[in-house]
Amino acid sequence: MFSCFYLLDSYNWGLKPKIVTGDTWYSGLMNLKHVRNNGLDFLFGVEKDRLISLEKGSYIKVSDMPEFPEDGKIVYLKEFGKVRVFRQIFKEAYRYYIMGVANLENLESVGYANFKNAHDQHWQIECFHRALKQVCNIEKFQVRKSHAIRNHIYCALKAFCKLEILKTRQIITNWYQIQRQLFNEIIAEFIKRVGITVIANA
Repeated sequence: MFSCFYLLDSYNWGLKPKIVTGDTWYSGLMNLKHVRNNGLDFLFGVEKDRLISLEKGSYIKVSDMPEFPEDGKIVYLKEFGKVRVFRQIFKEAYRYYIMGVANLENLESVGYANFKNAHDQHWQIECFHRALKQVCNIEKFQVRKSHAIRNHIYCALKAFCKLEILKTRQIITNWYQIQRQLFNEIIAEFIKRVGITVIANA
């Protein structure tokens, strides 16, 4: 499973992903057609106002679809072609996804199990990107030279790998644990010293 952002790189490395996934940011027609032209299956999030057709020549917003069977529904995505659309609730709001296959004859056999498997992997990629940004600070660098930027990115990726090792060995329960507890002892010692100083000056 690869995010669409890395699709071209994966080909340059000699890899061919089984399926491509991305959030709504990457579900533009150009990306979808590029994935299809490379003969790949895909799962993408789409905005609620994305136009689909249930009947030829008539388009509605995906959010206005009258029903969403658990196994999804085959629709025509405007200017693209047939896909299977799914709806999922997250934080009390609906999110919409489309699945496509390289061989359209196989679209009929795509069901909820296929969607869940692809979406679980999609979510793992989302969590990975979030951790890189929020915990490993991959976006926060005060340098401009390319080699320094590459060094920073390398260090962020290495930090994430270290967190994964700690998590696998059950030393930490999640990626955010160290970040949350990083300054606990320092803050506690500061409060302790300030408290002693206030009492001494009272």
